[in-house]
Amino acid sequence: MALLTVLLSGTIRAAPVPFTDYGDFYRSLGGNLFQGPGIALGMPCTDSPRHCLWTTSMMRALQRHQDALWTVPGSLAETPATGSPDVVFDGKAVSVGARRWPLSGAVDLAPREWRTGTSIRPENLEDVTAWQHGTSVCLDMRYVSSGKGDRYTTVLLLHTERLYILPPLFGTCAAIREAPQHRFSYPSNTYLGPGLEDSPLGLQVDYLLPDGRTRIARYLLRFPDPDNPFAFEVIDE
Repeated sequence: MALLTVLLSGTIRAAPVPFTDYGDFYRSLGGNLFQGPGIALGMPCTDSPRHCLWTTSMMRALQRHQDALWTVPGSLAETPATGSPDVVFDGKAVSVGARRWPLSGAVDLAPREWRTGTSIRPENLEDVTAWQHGTSVCLDMRYVSSGKGDRYTTVLLLHTERLYILPPLFGTCAAIREAPQHRFSYPSNTYLGPGLEDSPLGLQVDYLLPDGRTRIARYLLRFPDPDNPFAFEVIDE
């Protein structure tokens, strides 16, 4: 309630820090597990029977369906570029090299109404971006959408041999931060204000540990224009 009072009253205890990009905001917090812009994946598809997947190299696609006739994006390399993760997402699992982690076994930390289940159709995704840090790999998966769909990203994180699905509201791999004891923290975001999704006054950003309960940081964002949640100011609690 105190946070909402600050938003409604306009009382700001410190000069607000303005942002127009959530990635820039998350990176400004420091301690990010993944650095840089990430690597864009391509989506090749077979003709008949039709199979589509997202991958960093055509070699990985050919290994899946060797005799198929493929439609290949022009930007997709034959082999992964140096320093790029060797990743395939086929809708049901994330594969890195020879290892495969199914969505059905993932730890789903997303709110119940946004849980993806055991599969995601590759054709329903507009773009997929991958990051890698050591043995940790992360995928940003943005859906083909309209309206408020650009606020939501499915984030898949492979960390210490476990696959996690993170909350989608303004989610991105760039937001994930390192935590002690080889753990990580991630943002669980909640709209603030009487309008909530329709005309929110701001956003409460709670950084949680992978148990989904332990909060280690909180940030309060204010939307000067409730119709544009991509332009915001960071204010004190």
